Amino acid sequence: MTATYMYFSAVLAVALLVTVLAVVVHRAGRLRAERVGALLQRRYMRIVTMMMTDGRHAGSRFPMIGRPGAKEVLARVLVLVASSSYGADRALLERLVAENGVDRWLLRRVRLTGGYTRARYLSLIASLPVGPHVVKRVSRYAQSRNRYVRFYTLMVRVVSDPSQALKTMAGYREPFTGFEVAEIMAMLRRGLFPVAYGPLLESPVRNLRVIGLNIVRQFGIEEAERALLRMVGNDPVSELCHEAIYTLASMHLPITRREIVRRVWSMDRGERKALCRRLAREGYSVAALGRLFDNDETRYVDSLVSSYKRSIACN
Repeated sequence: MTATYMYFSAVLAVALLVTVLAVVVHRAGRLRAERVGALLQRRYMRIVTMMMTDGRHAGSRFPMIGRPGAKEVLARVLVLVASSSYGADRALLERLVAENGVDRWLLRRVRLTGGYTRARYLSLIASLPVGPHVVKRVSRYAQSRNRYVRFYTLMVRVVSDPSQALKTMAGYREPFTGFEVAEIMAMLRRGLFPVAYGPLLESPVRNLRVIGLNIVRQFGIEEAERALLRMVGNDPVSELCHEAIYTLASMHLPITRREIVRRVWSMDRGERKALCRRLAREGYSVAALGRLFDNDETRYVDSLVSSYKRSIACN
């Protein structure tokens, strides 16, 4: 009995020692990989920056690019450069992606992963200039069960052919979420595809009208006032009518136009209260809102405007 106990104790001690050693080795390897990755990121960023600023494009191969993890580091560096500079030299970036095998590495990661991880790699592809062969390879994921995968597949197609951006987005069957609109606006601000707000606001496609509203709001395009008023008065989607009112308010334009008054009085109680908070936050006076709300709602606005907690209460 004692011998058996000692035998099993020895086996457990050895197993514990092996486990501890494996954890130590794994942790040491991970720390070393992180240090090497940080070093490569600094070197790659310096090389890409010199190419972008000095025009020295010769020798676009990167040191240690064949090392495990190096292509991922280079992909993230190129995405950072592309996303932090307006009108970057996309021809140079596309050549760096192709010559260093970044596109092939990303396609392999997309193929071997799934779900949100696949969506993450697709988002990297959408942030980089890639060739038509890449777009063709990822198009199969347009019918994925994961919404993020479907959306970033769409963005790869949009960015790869800016001249067809509106047509491509118009073909997306699902209403854009707030997150998806924010992603599209981020790419638009980087100049990845040119979009005029006028045709978007007049488009029969809901998603394109949403993008048009966000363009007007983010860039403060006051010349769009008449188009926004037409949307308030005529748009069949009440949600977009409300967003058009919010857009007018964000630019501090008059909000007592006939179209707006009619639309506000057709809102339900909860929608009108939300509008009260939004207009109070934008700094509209109680007197300016007299035509939009009844006495109880006007007193509610007055309480918000008079409160030093207005910025908290209205958010």
